[in-house]
Amino acid sequence: MHTNKVNIWEAGIRINIKIKKEFLNLINQEIKKRFKTKRAIHEKLTIHYPLLFSVFKNSMKTSYKQFVDLEIFINLCKLLKIPLGQFQENILAYKTRRGRNSIENPKLPIKITPIFDMILSHHIGDGCVVNPKRNRKPYFSYRQFNKTYRELYIKKIESVFGKLEYKNAYATYEQTTKIYFPVVVSELMFKMYRLNIDSFRSETARIPKEIMRKNWKHKLAFLIGIIIDEGTVDSCLISIRMKNEAIIEDLRDICVDLGYNCSIKQNRHGLHALYILSGGLSKFYKDYLILAKEYPEVNLGYKGAKIKEFISRINKPQLYMHGNDDKIIVLLSEKTLSINELAAKLNMTRQGARYLVKKLLRDNKIETKSIEKFGSCKYGLKVKKCFSE
Repeated sequence: MHTNKVNIWEAGIRINIKIKKEFLNLINQEIKKRFKTKRAIHEKLTIHYPLLFSVFKNSMKTSYKQFVDLEIFINLCKLLKIPLGQFQENILAYKTRRGRNSIENPKLPIKITPIFDMILSHHIGDGCVVNPKRNRKPYFSYRQFNKTYRELYIKKIESVFGKLEYKNAYATYEQTTKIYFPVVVSELMFKMYRLNIDSFRSETARIPKEIMRKNWKHKLAFLIGIIIDEGTVDSCLISIRMKNEAIIEDLRDICVDLGYNCSIKQNRHGLHALYILSGGLSKFYKDYLILAKEYPEVNLGYKGAKIKEFISRINKPQLYMHGNDDKIIVLLSEKTLSINELAAKLNMTRQGARYLVKKLLRDNKIETKSIEKFGSCKYGLKVKKCFSE
């Protein structure tokens, strides 16, 4: 199997296809030319792939609406001396045998782009392996509560494989939080990097060594996928927390390779954390924008917007750095605000806003007005009490 593209006959077993009528007509013409009758070529075909003559005969009809075993056409092309590349170009759709969902207008051969590796990172991050057993293929599901990220996950699949055709439109339902990855290409996600079901367990998952040896685009796409699923953008850094120390070290190695200032720590709860520090965010964001121009599906969504906001703060002219305590007093004279709201209005870090709020509290210029959900405080001007004589 090629390292950057995969033909459909290399993608896995038990695949069924639909082909263009024009190509099926060509097949029938070549059968008549070389073997005279369908029964004659059927006898040769069954040596390589046993099947009933009635099934074969129906499969050769242009009026036949069902998906056909891939092996039938692979062996027919070999017997008829038709190049497999020409056959692949004429595939209209494919799915797993007895499967419900298909890939229409497929992109073949399948290209192993940075988006392919990003999908893999999603399956490690917020994905899981569904193992139906009973000789059925395992496949992936991806749970994501953010609608934008769910839609981007589907766009990533379609950018690599082709249009997804689900039997029902569950993926578009507002209450949907779980998307199922097509069974027909799930095998390729295992096969490409010699992975198995245990390779996707949160406690033991590792970044495949093949990805670690790829260029910066593949590494960054994988890192972004993990940031979307497991990362937090907090004021001036990106943090990724996991119980799995080994994969945190893998991610650290990617950051070092890409030149992002980072560190790793373990907290008292046993979680291992990777921090992409403020000194590395500008380069990270610059590389992200370059990658997104070529592969828009890597979109970081609201987390990207938060990184952009931070970078705009650290790049703003110094003349805006002073006098923010006076500006806070002006803002709080109009209405009560939280630290997050003050930071956004003043285009400064939350830490900076928190420092100034504490200073103004000590100076008795402002006071806590209310405590909101999750303990967030709203602040306002200190009310001076007047006492009558």
